[in-house]
Amino acid sequence: MELKYNSIFLKGKEEEKERRTIEIISNGFKNNLSLEIIASMAGISIEEVKQYIKDNHLDEK
Repeated sequence: MELKYNSIFLKGKEEEKERRTIEIISNGFKNNLSLEIIASMAGISIEEVKQYIKDNHLDEK
């Protein structure tokens, strides 16, 4: 039973991290920050930033 709760907790943590990463990228993109700065702020690579922008249609807002 404890394993199930740990799994649910970890999934929630991952979802929160994902939501926060998208928020950071979205705000950086809206403020015309460079991809390098956004990547540094989000703690991910420039390629991952580009993928997040594409996957979440952040360039259409």
